[in-house]
Amino acid sequence: MSSLTTRRDLNAARAQRYAAIDGYRGLFISLVLLYHAGVSALAGGWIGINHFFVFSGFLIARLLIREQQRTGTIRALEFYRRRVRRIVPAMLILVGAVVVHTWLTQEAEQRSQFGGDAFATLGFFLNWRLIGRDDAYFDMFGHPSPLRHAWTLSVEEQFYVLAPFLILAVCWLTRKRLRRAAVPVGLALLSAWWTAHLGLHSLADYPRLYYGTDTRAQALLVGVAVAFVLGVGSDGRPPARLSRGAVEGIAWTGMLVSISALFILDEDTPWAFNNGGMLVFAIAAGLIGFAAVDDRNLLINRVFSWAPLAYLGRISYGLYLYHWPIILWLPLNGLPRVVAGAIQLGLTLVVASLSFRFVEAPILLHGLRGLFRRRTTRRLLPVGLIAVLTAGSMVLWTTKAPALSEVPTLVAGQAAYKGNGQTVGTTLVGDSVAASLAAGWTPGSYPDVRLENQSAIGCDLMTVPVLRDGQTQKEDEKCTAWKSHWPAVVREKSDRTVLLVADTHFLTTHQGPDGPATPQSPALAKLIGSALDHAWAQAKASGATRISVLNLPCRRIDPQRLDPSLRFFAAEGSNDRAVTWANGVIADWVRKTSGAQLLDLHAQLCTDGYRPSIRGVNLYHDTLHFSPQAAAMIWTWITPRIRDHSLA
Repeated sequence: MSSLTTRRDLNAARAQRYAAIDGYRGLFISLVLLYHAGVSALAGGWIGINHFFVFSGFLIARLLIREQQRTGTIRALEFYRRRVRRIVPAMLILVGAVVVHTWLTQEAEQRSQFGGDAFATLGFFLNWRLIGRDDAYFDMFGHPSPLRHAWTLSVEEQFYVLAPFLILAVCWLTRKRLRRAAVPVGLALLSAWWTAHLGLHSLADYPRLYYGTDTRAQALLVGVAVAFVLGVGSDGRPPARLSRGAVEGIAWTGMLVSISALFILDEDTPWAFNNGGMLVFAIAAGLIGFAAVDDRNLLINRVFSWAPLAYLGRISYGLYLYHWPIILWLPLNGLPRVVAGAIQLGLTLVVASLSFRFVEAPILLHGLRGLFRRRTTRRLLPVGLIAVLTAGSMVLWTTKAPALSEVPTLVAGQAAYKGNGQTVGTTLVGDSVAASLAAGWTPGSYPDVRLENQSAIGCDLMTVPVLRDGQTQKEDEKCTAWKSHWPAVVREKSDRTVLLVADTHFLTTHQGPDGPATPQSPALAKLIGSALDHAWAQAKASGATRISVLNLPCRRIDPQRLDPSLRFFAAEGSNDRAVTWANGVIADWVRKTSGAQLLDLHAQLCTDGYRPSIRGVNLYHDTLHFSPQAAAMIWTWITPRIRDHSLA
């Protein structure tokens, strides 16, 4: 490090920070990291991202308001320069690592996707790119992007572009403190209303709500409102202070509401988006921020100013940036999840600490002078680095992956598909395996078949709950909604055929009306039949006249290659006897059901026993879900059968 960045410099900078805010940041970043490292009980910890938006809006607005009060204006370019110093250095390290790793280790399809993500991260529009491809933030299915989490930078930077002008406009409109605060409050309410208007009605709605700048603006605006409340009024004085006890009460209320998210939220709780839940939690974060800057040595601030927690808050930016690719690139599949998570997060802590100490802090304090003495180096290096990363990401982005339409047919010698001119509408129904099948669908290859993908990741076709480790698993609200949504799509699209992909849940224990229904038992067979009956009844009531059921293939599932929530499928999913039994139940149901067709995928993939690949195509990318190439190959066999059955 340059001698310009002395320990005294760093200590002086730290002294200017709000230790309690750092502590709160440390708490909420810890919740996010622990969840990503496999602590599935902390799914509600995603609200911590909302809190970061509130704190960011609060601190940024507080600085801008003070500048406006002091000088009568805001130097927007100087503000942007400070934001670049804070945000860009670590971001370039992240993007550089992703570009190099992608170049060295990934195949063409991932090169194109991750390269595009790198370019979008550099351009601060990644959130809209993720929306455009219907990316599901909590979904580990497929090949999750090592830059998926960088969407938050895009939201913040888009806000930062407008923030100086928002503050100036509000200050110009009125000098009254509460009137000023009312403007961002009104805008936050508008954002919350718009979020509810868009609504979380199905899984397809989730990316738009989760990643959208307009839906996330409510949290940033709550932070701005708190900054105005704490600003000086028209008389140049700060607001009258509430009693110490009142501020303590406000802060603890905000903290309790925030922590409650761990117990009442999951990855996509509908009311968080449809009924103002995100705004409620943003207000809770605002209450915490309100108390954090109180100088009366509040108990809550002393608790959360605990040095280790505050340190995590100071390096929270690096922790957030680096943890996700480290978890993806260092899965440590052979170790217990607790051990693997500890190693991953420990490495993240080391990398983030080094990044803060030797890159982020020097540049934040002194610009590039904190790292390089020579002016020429300071001028050329950032421009050159950004140019190289931009060019590298664009080269990766434009990588041409082998077209899915060019995969071999599943059956050797099968004739090329020929349409007959009559369009057949088909709705695809199933869980994440169905979603992996949909990833290989190529509409141009089948011009007379229209596919509506209504797969729902993690959802069970059964109408009774799963039993896992002796505990009844409550059905997710999104799955309950999905069971009524997909029939509505069948009706809306006037689809004649439903393609139902046999559920891996058919191999797991469920809580039946007469007790536990275990794999390969008559009780579970009865439940499978009831689930198929129910799905077919829904489809017929919606106008469908045909149902095609794709049965279960043989697999050798490696639990360490799956998301923790899916690992309980591994044992029975790899049990050939259990799979054959379930397929027999499905076949019996099809034989007894008018309008039903069996698509015996097991016979196509497993006649000679388990095979990891067929005709040079790997069947499963994670040992459970189909690879896109395998899915495309399977469609060459499925599609003509669906079409012919629909027209029969």
